[in-house]
Amino acid sequence: MKRILQTFLKEQYDHGRLMFLGDIDEIIYYLDDIKAEELYKSDFHGLYHSQKVCFFAYLIGKHEGLSDEEMQILMDAARYHDIGRDSDKEDNLHGYVSAIKVDKFIKYDNPANMYYLKAIMDSHDHEDVSDVKTFSNWRFEKDEDDRSLGRKTEDLSFDKFIKLSDILKDADALDRLRFRNCPAVLDENYLRTDYSKKLINLSRLINDYYIKIDADEKYQILKEKYDKNSWDKKLCYHSVGFDFFKALGILQYGILSHYSAKNQNISLSRNFNGNNGDFWISVVEAESDRGRNEAYDRYVKNGISFMCYASELVSGVNRVSDNGSYEPRISREYSDEKFVFGQIPIEDIQFISIPRHLINTDIRELQYLYCNSQYELVENNVNNFLNEIEVYCDIKIPRNKFESILEKFEEEQLRYNNYSRAEANEKSNEYFAKIDSMKELLNSYIQEWMNIGFSEILGKTYDEKITLGEVMQYILNANGIQYDIVDEQIVNDNEGPFVDFPVYKDNDLFLLRLSTFDLNKNVPDEDWDIKIRG
Repeated sequence: MKRILQTFLKEQYDHGRLMFLGDIDEIIYYLDDIKAEELYKSDFHGLYHSQKVCFFAYLIGKHEGLSDEEMQILMDAARYHDIGRDSDKEDNLHGYVSAIKVDKFIKYDNPANMYYLKAIMDSHDHEDVSDVKTFSNWRFEKDEDDRSLGRKTEDLSFDKFIKLSDILKDADALDRLRFRNCPAVLDENYLRTDYSKKLINLSRLINDYYIKIDADEKYQILKEKYDKNSWDKKLCYHSVGFDFFKALGILQYGILSHYSAKNQNISLSRNFNGNNGDFWISVVEAESDRGRNEAYDRYVKNGISFMCYASELVSGVNRVSDNGSYEPRISREYSDEKFVFGQIPIEDIQFISIPRHLINTDIRELQYLYCNSQYELVENNVNNFLNEIEVYCDIKIPRNKFESILEKFEEEQLRYNNYSRAEANEKSNEYFAKIDSMKELLNSYIQEWMNIGFSEILGKTYDEKITLGEVMQYILNANGIQYDIVDEQIVNDNEGPFVDFPVYKDNDLFLLRLSTFDLNKNVPDEDWDIKIRG
């Protein structure tokens, strides 16, 4: 697992797909020679990041014609630039901490080189405007040390410092594409050397390769640990918001993690790149004594959900110091959020739940975009809705209004991501207000086209009200989904599409029992009514 990048480079080089100045054996030596025990243990700033920064720094350094001595300084800085971290958060201190730690295991014959190394490590997490100050501080440190030790060494060159510092900063920036949830953080206009800009596609290729190989290996490890087939199953909810099309897909394929869907060539849109990652399904346990129920209140009570069996519900782990882990993260915002590994098959899906207070809501009032405000997720969700509406309702949707807003959305995010830390703090409220406004506008356009599409299907005029319940009833019936209701209570004084059916006695949810319902499956709590009510 430690040689993912090395394997990729060798394969590409041997097949003539990778051409660069330098020596393939030399760069692999640098990558293999990283002292992993000195690195910060992290998903994002650990070994794999250090290897990639080292590789990009090597390419840029060779292209810029650095001397052997300069290359050694640059390679050491690239490999160990983040050893001073104590978290994955952005700060302007870890570079300095890295600099004061590095001489414990790096030694040079020429004392001046250590100060170049420390200076560029210190500068890598600062804005360029701080370079003069950073350089001056380390030159002063060197002069003081020289006097106290009675030695004479060469003076430090600011031009040499800037040359090495710019390469390190660009190499570090090129690996921002490892953050799949926000690709806009890498803007070629902010790279300092022209050659760095030519490496963006290579960075994307390397990170895609790394993600796939690393995920495949981690999946097998986690599968052995969590993929159980116990009859001692628990009931849980999985919410899909108001994505009718995703709900229909679940009734066809089951509930799939991102990884499972990808392996089955099924396209899934994601709402969050959060705690559950690629291997996990986010759920809420259906239990009678909830205590704190943030996820239940926000999602299950305010969207279409599926109640299903799961062999094991996982609470998550603290991944701050877990390098390369694919375990689910502990949910800090939702104390009742749990996780299921891999997939939940159709036969374990028992009910569809619809919030009682929303079943007669006009579909022009529903919140379809409840995803995170990262551009990639918003764009994917918008396009997914448009594609599904076009196919399901057999209409053509002009994209110009959507594309115009998404273009502005991306520009705003790109601008914000490249602010200095001080600027970002100052303008964050203004930025998020703009982003939220754009999401609301996109959502209003989706509302409009949902109404146009289902007006055609249901034979209604555009101005006639179409409810959430009507759409769900149509989708279930049109696709031959067998269901019934649980008991004899009548909802909303004989209003709505399901009034002829008894419904389950629950203050929050309207439950449709599916044909997969199986009373023979063992549920740990013998009080079945309480367990279903949650």
